[in-house]
Amino acid sequence: MRYRVEDFPFRIRDVQELMGLRLVRSHAEDSDFNCIFCGGKAKMNINYRKNVYGCVKCGAGGGMLGLYASYYNLTAREAYDEICEKLSIGETAKSVEAAKFLSMKDMEKAVPESIRASEEEIHRTYSTLLSHLSLSKKHLEDLTARGLTVEQIRREEYRSTPVFGLKKLAETLLEEGCTVQGVPGFYQDKNGQWTLNFHNRNSGFLIPVRTFDRKIQGMQIRADEVIDDRKYVWFSSGGRNMGTSSGSPVHMIGDADAEEVYVTEGPLKGTITHYMTGKTFLCVAGVTQYKKLPQILETLKQRKLARVREAFDMDKLIHCAVRPERCRECDKRPMCESYKGYGSLDDSIRGQVSEIRCTRLQTKRENIQRGCMHLYRICRELSLPCQRMIWCLDDKGEWNGENKGIDDYYVALRQSEPQ
Repeated sequence: MRYRVEDFPFRIRDVQELMGLRLVRSHAEDSDFNCIFCGGKAKMNINYRKNVYGCVKCGAGGGMLGLYASYYNLTAREAYDEICEKLSIGETAKSVEAAKFLSMKDMEKAVPESIRASEEEIHRTYSTLLSHLSLSKKHLEDLTARGLTVEQIRREEYRSTPVFGLKKLAETLLEEGCTVQGVPGFYQDKNGQWTLNFHNRNSGFLIPVRTFDRKIQGMQIRADEVIDDRKYVWFSSGGRNMGTSSGSPVHMIGDADAEEVYVTEGPLKGTITHYMTGKTFLCVAGVTQYKKLPQILETLKQRKLARVREAFDMDKLIHCAVRPERCRECDKRPMCESYKGYGSLDDSIRGQVSEIRCTRLQTKRENIQRGCMHLYRICRELSLPCQRMIWCLDDKGEWNGENKGIDDYYVALRQSEPQ
């Protein structure tokens, strides 16, 4: 049976808007964007009629599931589920089968990728790569300002991303006996040479993502400049020739035999809080990246794990209304139904409005709360007690805007202690 794109409950324009891609040029049937994979200015085109995307600079391309899956390092099935969830779309038999069909079509159009290397090979390659890199003074200052000591920074092997000599660096790693094929972040360029997926747009510092026995299984980049509203991106080469997706591994730090673990978003955040408190952390890349948690928690339960603490950011209780003057500064204002409604009011009534409901903040809050609910469900299915951590509330029981992350909270606590 052959399916049409019309059988899907969403289109590539929905995916584009969900990802918050910033428009450069708009045409009748397509639009141009800065490429989210290579940073090429206005090089990525999204065709709304065909429901496909493609970059003329790096060659990344495919269908609407491929766009979302490659960027967030998900399978087509996971991308479909997450898009439906965020758009509040219920699954039907037709849409499920259509997702399977589209994932096959995406695979047909996608560039060839490498099978993921072994855990040992990935660890050795990343460890050797980090030994050839250094940490800039600016990044060192950023990390110490976050609450880490110089010794802790050295132990975690944070490094600044390289800005040149990428092919030579890959060649050096190969000469030293490292595997690059199947290691996330490495790919072959158009001449068949191995290189690394670093560029000006994702420049920043590398954050190793480790297992409890300190094997590096992935790396995030804390970008110097925010990339489409995201501070953190994976060092990944999914969607590139012979590249490999990061797989979004869970960062683990602390004691694998701990009776209590904290679950939060972001490996850097969990690492900072671990060093401040001595507590054990599991750190997902984001609240929607919960797929690997059941197996990890079940394994830890078979050891000594007895309870879980949910420590996601306080955006989960963010206030979803803003003052009108803040709306006027928002680049999403032309598409915002709440602001359109505010603008249609008579002047006498509009002057009495102190706050406008922000659909963007409301969607963000709902997505985070949905991720929290997934963690609670996982713990319930494993018969593990799960306690929700909250802090910095106002008198309405919402987040007061201070110390968003669990690391921010503990840094503030330490700074408030008498010297």
